[in-house]
Amino acid sequence: MKFNTPLLLSQPEHKISIKDKILTIGSCFSDSIGNKLIENKFDTLANPFCTIFDPLSISRVLSYSLNNQSPSPQSYVFSQGVYKNLEVHSSFNGLSQNELALKIKARLTSTHGFLTDAEWVIITFGTAFVYQYNESKTNIANCQKLPSLDFTKYLADKDKLQSDFENLLDLLKKFNPAIKIVLTVSPVRHIADGLEENSISKAILRQLCNDLAVRNRDVTYYPAYEIMMDDLRDYRFYKEDMIHPTDQAIDYIWQHFSSSFMDKSATEFMNKWSKIRRSLEHRPFNPTTEEHQTFLRNTLKELEGLSNKVDLRKEIEQINKQITNN
Repeated sequence: MKFNTPLLLSQPEHKISIKDKILTIGSCFSDSIGNKLIENKFDTLANPFCTIFDPLSISRVLSYSLNNQSPSPQSYVFSQGVYKNLEVHSSFNGLSQNELALKIKARLTSTHGFLTDAEWVIITFGTAFVYQYNESKTNIANCQKLPSLDFTKYLADKDKLQSDFENLLDLLKKFNPAIKIVLTVSPVRHIADGLEENSISKAILRQLCNDLAVRNRDVTYYPAYEIMMDDLRDYRFYKEDMIHPTDQAIDYIWQHFSSSFMDKSATEFMNKWSKIRRSLEHRPFNPTTEEHQTFLRNTLKELEGLSNKVDLRKEIEQINKQITNN
């Protein structure tokens, strides 16, 4: 008997290799996927601008990165004793506007460099609701805890979102013709918008992903939203806030994603790496015993055997420090 409705594994035209560079960006779900990639030793830049929810804001910071462009001076505000910027996450702040501008510029520059030879960008849309800063009449990514009267909230038009993202995709392909894009819709419900409004928002995002994937060969949709809503349709897969997926749910989606998108080289590496990771986490009662020293030397050999595929210098150094005859 089956007690869920599992999604069949898709077979995308392009697969992720263990050698590929991957950028993730968007809502908090892109952090989850990004962290999983990092744990499995993929060369990954995970959410460099921290959580960004709506497509227009995601498109804007990516465009800034590609064009080596900085946010406008009008996007800086002074709030809670520090300077912040309305176009990035509140974790970016400074004691002066210039200090903050330099931090943002450094992140834009590093993202530009990463995208130069990246193979993948994984984008997660969180909401189709957008906030406009009334003073400048511009869309922003974060209200930075300013008074709500300073902003006007509206539901973005799907055609506007598509036009904006089509321009971004053109820019990406001109900048790096080899790059491929995976689109996802965050399974996290934005209940602050209201459940009915959240449903409308997610429907717009889902239609946007479909249209972009149909029109662009190098764009693929991954159904993280559908897995959470249908396959994992039970509150035991949600954290105590009843909104965010549990670690178990994220692991399940990651396993599904890996089985669908990873090529043979990536799959073989992850199978070997999972065993080595467990070895690295082992904490013996007495690290100087011959038994444990043999265990360390065997682990070192396994790490050295994989070091031609990914950067394992940190792990190799960690083991060498524990081997007593080194």
